Amino acid sequence: MKKLFLIFMIIPVMGCQTNQKPDKETVLKIINDDLNFPRTIDYEIFCSDPAHAKKLLNLKLDTTGMVTIQKTQKLKDIGSPLISFTEAAQPYLIQPTEKQRKLDIQKVKIAEETIDNIKLGNRSESNGKTSIPVTYTVTCTNITPFSALIKRDFSKPINRSAALLFTDGKWKLIKP
Repeated sequence: MKKLFLIFMIIPVMGCQTNQKPDKETVLKIINDDLNFPRTIDYEIFCSDPAHAKKLLNLKLDTTGMVTIQKTQKLKDIGSPLISFTEAAQPYLIQPTEKQRKLDIQKVKIAEETIDNIKLGNRSESNGKTSIPVTYTVTCTNITPFSALIKRDFSKPINRSAALLFTDGKWKLIKP
């Protein structure tokens, strides 16, 4: 009888300890899975659009050898792509879908975002639920020459915050 009593006392104690503060590796995995990190930042270039051709000219991507741009078109060439990509741009091109190919749309890689520097706050409990605030840094790596297309300083990290909530026996990310 005493053994049975001990078993029933140990099980609840062990169950209460499962919501201990997770380690940083576990938090990193949760964030990566829920927010799809690491992820690629991309940009769609409409190769037949004169506005996109002008933007690439203004950013001097033609002089850096990434693209060639037809500056004039004959009447018979209207509707054909104004922008083509050089051999130097090939590592930064994302394989287009069939629909994108028909519409002369080419996606280019801008950079890759990864999670860095995770900090866990103090654990708090309310209404029987345990939560932990999390701050993390999003950094960009593998920045390409096409990053000029987006007005953002990719060298500066971005600080983000979220919370982890312990429900159904596991930690879940709650986005702000």
